[in-house]
Amino acid sequence: MLTWQQACGIDESHLTEISQNGSQSRLANIQVIRDLNTLLDSAKQQGHEITIISSFRSFERQLTIWNDKWMGHRPVFSRHGRPLNIDNMSDIERYKAIALWSALPGLSRHHWGTDFDIFSAQAFKQGYQVELTPEEFSEKGICCELEKWLSENLSQYGFFRPYKNYNQGVAEEPWHISHKLTSTQIFDTFDYKACKTHLASSEIKAKDFILDKLEHYQTQYFENFETE
Repeated sequence: MLTWQQACGIDESHLTEISQNGSQSRLANIQVIRDLNTLLDSAKQQGHEITIISSFRSFERQLTIWNDKWMGHRPVFSRHGRPLNIDNMSDIERYKAIALWSALPGLSRHHWGTDFDIFSAQAFKQGYQVELTPEEFSEKGICCELEKWLSENLSQYGFFRPYKNYNQGVAEEPWHISHKLTSTQIFDTFDYKACKTHLASSEIKAKDFILDKLEHYQTQYFENFETE
């Protein structure tokens, strides 16, 4: 079980470093390291070497991403990858567009160190410009073989994909894997009240609007994921 500070990405004491050959080191929850290493080793032995593109993100990092998108300083895309013009949107339209691909700070699964964005290591090493789009994991995508392997093998290593399909919340993210046991324990004990209090003290843009939408975000995005 994590403290609310750890679950909201403020305290990193539940994390440890994981290193990958030729890639930037990442942080992961201490509780998932054994299963994560087993997954990576097994995939590599079967010809599907995996690169971790993203793992832990702090509250402040998530806040920067959210605010940059809200202000139009970072691109925002539709569910089908079409660039959107944030400047022409109302607050509710802007909120829904950003929430498709980016979590509110404090409510990101990446705070937990249990969730990872992964990609084909071979493509990554060859200099492929990673976009993290569903098309890359489609039948004709550069990660098609990795996708097949994940579909057949991921669960036996204790992981699942919470956003494998679009369910009117977070967009389809076939690259996003989560350690089931640990993430479920964190989710089940998540302190929404403490998270809201901390978010209220932050520098998030359109704060009053966002705080008013927290209950909607909790139901529509944070709690809306697949469990298998």
